[in-house]
Amino acid sequence: MMKIFGNIIEIFVYSAVYMIIALIAIKVIGAVFSSDFEKKISEENNIALALVCACVFIGLGIVITAILK
Repeated sequence: MMKIFGNIIEIFVYSAVYMIIALIAIKVIGAVFSSDFEKKISEENNIALALVCACVFIGLGIVITAILK
């Protein structure tokens, strides 16, 4: 029973770390492309920029998963 709780806590810690890394990545993407890329994605429907952001998040997930194994 304690092992299950340990695994749940571990999942929450890893997900919190990933969220922090994702927030840092979105700030870096914003600094690299332009200061208003969130506006371009939401209001101007820039699909190419949204795909680049999605690819960065997928890549981060793959890298973090490889590190944790």
